Amino acid sequence: MLMILSILNIFIDIAIFFSVLLLIIAVASFFIIKDIQKEYKKVYRINSKLEIELRKLVNLMYKFLEDSKLEAYNNVVIKQLPHEEKRNLLKIIEEVYKEVHVEKEENSYIVETYNNLDEVRRTRDSKVLVFNQKINLFPFNIYVKIMKLEQFHTFFDQQEK
Repeated sequence: MLMILSILNIFIDIAIFFSVLLLIIAVASFFIIKDIQKEYKKVYRINSKLEIELRKLVNLMYKFLEDSKLEAYNNVVIKQLPHEEKRNLLKIIEEVYKEVHVEKEENSYIVETYNNLDEVRRTRDSKVLVFNQKINLFPFNIYVKIMKLEQFHTFFDQQEK
C-alpha cells in the first residue's frame, strides 16, 4: 500500500511538472507570436509609407519633368508591383533626379519628396534587416514557419567586402 502511494505521488509530481512546463511554453509562445506580429506590422507600415512616397514622387516627376522613363509607372498601382520592379523604379527615379535643378524654386517640392522617399527607404531597409535577423533566430524561426511569414527584401544593394 505504501509503495502504491509513493508511485502515485511520483506520477502526480511528474504530471504537475509537465503541466507547469506546458504552461510556460504556452505563455512564451504567446509573447513570441505577439513580438513577431509587432515587428511585422512595423515593417508593413513603413513599407506602405514608402509606396505612398514612391507614388507621389512618380506623379510629380512625370507631371512636372515629363520624363518618358516614368511613363510606364504613371498609371500603375505601386503596391502591386513586385519587389524587383520597385527596385528598378527607384533606380529610374534616381536617374531622373540627377537631372533636376535642385536650386530652382519650382522643383522644391520634388526635392523635398525625394528626400522624404530616401529617408523612408533607409528606415524601411533598417527595419527589414532587424525583422529578417529576428525571424532567423531560435525560437522565432519555428513560429515564423508555423505562421508562414517570409522575409522582406531590402532596396539597397548589399556589397561584399
